[in-house]
Amino acid sequence: MKKKIMKISALLMSGLLAISLAGFCGNTAVRAEEASSASEAEPSSGDTQVIKVGFVYPKTGVYASFGEYTEEFTNFAVDKANEAGIQINGSSAKISLITADSQSDPREAEAAAKRLIEEKNVDIMITSKTADTTVPVSKICEKKGVVCLSVDTPDEAWAVRPHKYSFHAGFNTESELTCFKAAWDECGSSGRIGVLHANDTEGSIMINAAPDFAEANGYTAYDPGVYQPGQTDFSNVIRNLKNQKVDILTGVMTTDEFKNFYEQLEEDGYLSEIKCITIAKAALFERDIENIDVSGLCTEVWWNEDFPFASSMDGMTSEELAAQFESVTGKTMIPATAGYDYANIEILYAVLNAAGSLDASALAAAAKNLEINTVIGPIKYNEHNYSEQPLATGQWIYDTASLGWKQEIINADQIEGMEPTGSYQPL
Repeated sequence: MKKKIMKISALLMSGLLAISLAGFCGNTAVRAEEASSASEAEPSSGDTQVIKVGFVYPKTGVYASFGEYTEEFTNFAVDKANEAGIQINGSSAKISLITADSQSDPREAEAAAKRLIEEKNVDIMITSKTADTTVPVSKICEKKGVVCLSVDTPDEAWAVRPHKYSFHAGFNTESELTCFKAAWDECGSSGRIGVLHANDTEGSIMINAAPDFAEANGYTAYDPGVYQPGQTDFSNVIRNLKNQKVDILTGVMTTDEFKNFYEQLEEDGYLSEIKCITIAKAALFERDIENIDVSGLCTEVWWNEDFPFASSMDGMTSEELAAQFESVTGKTMIPATAGYDYANIEILYAVLNAAGSLDASALAAAAKNLEINTVIGPIKYNEHNYSEQPLATGQWIYDTASLGWKQEIINADQIEGMEPTGSYQPL
């Protein structure tokens, strides 16, 4: 049953205003944030060495929902790392986090990384939240010879060039499509899949991978045509989907792109033919699903409180971490980014202690040989400097009893020891 609940969201309006102001203020806003970051305060002990850690992520722009609560929770993780203890050159050291806004824009991400390196003299960099931030930041770090630790971007999208100083922990496209297949298998479709993809790195990877994956698993994937990032008119894409007689939709889109596409698909009348929608990126967070306002969407789940993993830094379990997130932020719907934010600091902590130095070569060698357990699973970088992390399949359901959204885990086959919390529900 298709259900669409129309609401006016004050949070959405404030988000749009923030995007507008960010676009108006440009680099000035970013510089102000970097200069006034509360997390940049140095530790009180004069005998403790300060490790300057740069952190670029999208505070504003189209991926602002990815960065929501990131700074608060990353600082919580930093406090835990400092409590656990870091030794550099035989002496105690503490992390001082210096953040910068990528504005969800690759050019701004590059500029922010340059400023952190050239003006703030950071010793090491961390970054996260989509390829539009992590890829350009790692690019600058490679040029400057600064070690960069990133998380949560699809592995293939991050590994677009060789890396010497950059290391990444994320999921790959096959794992993502495997998540989606769990929903396809339950929806009673004809097996004809339309692949939605923008003219960007992640879109290109998706449309290149989906046909072979679909064929290997008894499905047929069709390309309805590429669209430009930020496009608002999807009439040509919809016309091609109808001509191809697809009844499953998959792919990778931003929240705004998918919302526009879905509304046009509904207006066209072809939505009634669709059995299942599995979409990456657009529906990862409660804030986004409230904006889209469509029950039954399926997406990949990077992490949640049921993941059966624990931190090698402090023994924190995923369940305990979720409780800490609620305590720090007041939010009861725990985003998948919480686990990855904490894991980024777990990785940083392990690399710093293994290197025992802030020399870039020593830090890179420590990362290269890293093998630890984290709340997002084991981390071990391959020859391309990335670690493959497992995923679960989630479906967003609007609960008419509580008048709120919930995400059920409908498949967890990639994660040993994790069980589904629900079963697939038709659109």
